[in-house]
This record gives sequence, structure tokens and C-alpha cells, in this order.
Amino acid sequence: MINRRTVYRRMIKIKRLSQLLIVFCMATAACAQDSLDEYRKQVQSEYQGFAREAREEYANFRDRANAEYGKFMQEPWQAAEVLPPDPVPVRPEPPKPQVKKPETGTIPPQELPYVEVVSLPAPRPAPEPVEPIPLPEKLTGELFSFTFYHTPCKVHLSAGQKYTLSSADEKAVANAWKRLSASDYNVLVNDCLELRQQLALCDWAYVKLLQQLTESYFGSAKSNEAVVMQMFILTQSGYKVRIARSMDKKLVLLLPSESDIYRYGFLRMGGVKYYLIDSSVKEDVFVFDHAFPKEQLFSVAINEKPRLAVHLTGQRMLTSEAYPMIKVDVRTNKNLIDFYNTYPLNSNWDTYARASLSEEVKKDLYPALKKEFSGRSESEIANRILNLVQTAFKYATDEEQFGYERPLFGDETIFYPSSDCEDRAILFSILVRELMGLDVVLLHYPGHLATAVRFKSDVKGDYLTVDGTKYVVCDPTYINARIGEAMPQFKEEKCTVVRI
Repeated sequence: MINRRTVYRRMIKIKRLSQLLIVFCMATAACAQDSLDEYRKQVQSEYQGFAREAREEYANFRDRANAEYGKFMQEPWQAAEVLPPDPVPVRPEPPKPQVKKPETGTIPPQELPYVEVVSLPAPRPAPEPVEPIPLPEKLTGELFSFTFYHTPCKVHLSAGQKYTLSSADEKAVANAWKRLSASDYNVLVNDCLELRQQLALCDWAYVKLLQQLTESYFGSAKSNEAVVMQMFILTQSGYKVRIARSMDKKLVLLLPSESDIYRYGFLRMGGVKYYLIDSSVKEDVFVFDHAFPKEQLFSVAINEKPRLAVHLTGQRMLTSEAYPMIKVDVRTNKNLIDFYNTYPLNSNWDTYARASLSEEVKKDLYPALKKEFSGRSESEIANRILNLVQTAFKYATDEEQFGYERPLFGDETIFYPSSDCEDRAILFSILVRELMGLDVVLLHYPGHLATAVRFKSDVKGDYLTVDGTKYVVCDPTYINARIGEAMPQFKEEKCTVVRI
């Protein structure tokens, strides 16, 4: 990290520049035009000098960090045990969706119990480079083109920058790191960071982008050369990442995560799980475990959907049984579905609830629903959304549809033939939050997921009191039930309330 002396020097420079600007402003009122021009030139010269010194200081610190990292890389890597992937948890047999019969009648509402309230962690900003990437004043050089889920991408990367590792040992990898640390690759790193921002890529999408880049450039994203480049760009982008060598001399990328990720083997170092991105590596490895300044853990969160080129799927008609006038043809982006299909299964299923729907789905669905909702009360609108989610989709468990537990993003629920209670609760929560502007919590029972809504009006029905506030139960898997009607077998069972 930058030491106090460096910080102090920067503060002095900033103070000096501020003083010059004050002098310039004072001079504006007191000096003639020729004097003003002279002061202006002096201030501009001082500022340019300050900016140049700051850039050099940034570059020097980054160069020193990379050089030190490369030296450690030459030292013998440590043997580490590869642990088998954590299996996807098998949840209790979910209840079959119940159909509320009209003759059931009205049951007096009751307050439902719960164990605890869990708040999701606030989204963290994307990792940033240890220092700004120094760039030439004018960007020149050969552009390399590739596609990311059919989205055109370009980076500054020439055929002459391609390299070959003589082996997978410490010295060969360190030599490749040294080459990549040269200024020739600064623009490449900056281009990748700009693509991360332009395409709104989460951490996982950024990893997939770098895999696609190196796949196109080296011919294989799993080649040793590609893995070193992926590690370098991720490290320079601010990510905590490690590299390991298998017994058969194959390099593999390691990503640490605070969340449990299923179906990937991992190492355990310093109390953190490091996941092997190449699932073909199962035997023990030799790992280079050294920290880079300001590195941040990989996150499975998706704070914003990736902005991918649009390839529309076929239309799917969504119809509400209780409100047949709600009939909408909806399409989604197949490129987004393909990306979601690679998303690592993890312990943070609430990530799915935070995600919105694609613009393609919103364009088809939202205007039609808003037209139908016009002039109606809160409860009337909520009942229409609830019945649409209850009856527009076939029900199937994840085991039946995919063969394993797999929560779906909202677009996936609309794309795939069937959905279960989790998927419906997630989609309902998105629609209520975005179309009605109301707060929604998830009700997590063993084997079941429902929702509860904080209405502005006094809505009758089964409810929970969370921090003194009333949330009315809405269960998208209790078919034909209205808002305020909890599934009977869960009225006495305690749930975990999850704030979105």
C-alpha cells in the first residue's frame, strides 16, 4: 500500500496547486489582460507538471508492486490439497403447489411467526486497480476483435504481443508476468476495465470476458499462456486471484469467494476457499499464494445485468387464469440466458431476487401490465400480479427440470418451461418492487419460499410484523390464493425473513 510519506507529498502538491488557483482568481480582479494571460500560463504549466508527477508516481508504485510480485513468483510454490466440490444442497421435498378451492371460504387472518430477519449485504463497488493505469497520450496500435456472447469487443492487442511459456514452472511463469508487466500491456488492461464498465459486467462476467478474450487470442482459454494473462489482468484490475500448477504441468486459475460455490473443486487457504475455475483439475497442485496490494475477493453478486447484444427468443404467452384480460407475449435475450446458464451455483440465492428483468422482457411485459393496472387499487394490482405468477407457468421442481437444485433469474423463469416456488417468489418480488414501488421481503421456510409485501394501504390477511411494520403474505405457489392468504401448512411454521 502507499506509505504515509507518499500521501504527504501528494497532499503538499495538491495544496500547492490550490494556492496557485487562489492566486489566479485574485489576479483576475486586479491585473490587466496581459498579466492575466501570464498567470494563466503559469497555472497551466504548474498543473501539467503536477499531473505529470502524479502519473509518474502512480506508475512507479505499480511497477514496484509488479516487480516485487514477480520476484515472489520465482520462489518454490507450495503443495496444496484440492478438495472435492461441495455438492449442491438437497433441500427438503418441497410442497406440491396447492390450489385454493373456492369453497374453502374466508379464514380469519393471523399474524405469522418467524425466527429472524436477515438483511442482504449492501452491493460493493467493483474492485479497482492498485493505482490508475498509466496510458500514452495517444492510443495507437493494433486492435484485436472478439465476441462475448455475440457482443462485439475490441482491445489493443497485437500479434507481436503473443508469448509462449517454455514450461509451467515458477521461472517460466515469472518471466511471463514480467513481460505482461511492461508498459506494452497497459492499454490492454485499461481496455478490459472499460469493457467491464461499458457492458456492466459483474465479477463472474468479467472472468468470462477474459476467458473469451484469451480463447480467441491464444486458441484456448485453458492454455498456460491464457491462464497467466487472465491472472495478470484480474490482478491489475484489483481482484484477489491465485494461480496453481497441476501434477501434469497445467496452470489453473483460483478465485476466492466468501460465498460457497458448488460443483467446483477448491483449496482452503487462510480460512478462505479458492475455487479452481478449470474443473478438469482434480489432483493436488502447487500454488503461488502471495497477496497483491489492495486486492479484493471475488463476489458472486450481480448488481446490474450485463449489457449484451440482443438475440431475441421466440414469444411466450403469459396469461392469468383469474384475469384472462392479462395476456402478454414476452420475449427475452437468448444471449443473457446463455450467460446465466454459466453462472456458478452458490449459497447466495438471494442474489437472484435482487436482479431485475432484461429490458427486452420489460419492453413486452410492463406496458401491458401498467395498462391493465390503470385506475385500480393497491390490492387489486397486487392480486393481478400474484395470479399471473401463480398460473402463467407450469410447476416443476429443479430436480425434475434440471436434475439438481437451481434457482432461476427472472428472465430464466420466463424462458424455461417450468418453475418452482423459489423462482416464482423471486419473479413476483421483482414485479411488485418495480411496478408498484413497494417493499417486499422473502419468507424462507425449509423447502419453500414465499413473499410478504409492505402495502401503503391497510390490506387485510395473514401478515408478519417486521420491526414494527406490517408485511402481508403473498404466496405465488398457492394457486388462486389472494394476497393475505398463506399456505395452510406454513401458518404455524417459523420462517426466516430476508430483506431484499
